[in-house]
Amino acid sequence: MIDEKQMTLATDYQGEDPSGWLMSEKFNGCRAYWDGARFWTRGGNVVHAPAWFTEGLPSMRLDGEIFAGYGNFEAARLAVQYGRFTRDMRFMVFDAPGFDGVWTDRIHRAATGGRSECVRPALCSSRAHLRARVITIKDNGGEGIMLRSPTAQGYECGRSKNLIRVLPEFL
Repeated sequence: MIDEKQMTLATDYQGEDPSGWLMSEKFNGCRAYWDGARFWTRGGNVVHAPAWFTEGLPSMRLDGEIFAGYGNFEAARLAVQYGRFTRDMRFMVFDAPGFDGVWTDRIHRAATGGRSECVRPALCSSRAHLRARVITIKDNGGEGIMLRSPTAQGYECGRSKNLIRVLPEFL
């Protein structure tokens, strides 16, 4: 069984200087951990994803979100809770727990296939850069940014100060 004790959990942004940290979009979906054969929720429940959704996913462990598109959190929730997957859903991969090293090493080694894709990291240059990126994402229908320490080693289990959630209301 996989549950949130085996997953990295973010802390909320408190105005820290994000310069030099890595940022990627925070997708408004449902957290899912792929163990190489099936998905798990944060609560430790198996997600009954259809074969067409899991086809092509690698046999490696991946951490991410079942994402149904902007403004469609409820559809993602129904998929994870009741297996109501639709063809436009994707698994957005944001970490590869089975690998060592810093996050950029792990995310570059994450294999994807089928309906999965990796988040795209960018280097944050300043608070103003972070603010502008969060506002752009929000204006496009997204939720926010995830900041990751560029030097933290390995996949952490539990709450981490090396992963920070940035939402517009935190700015």
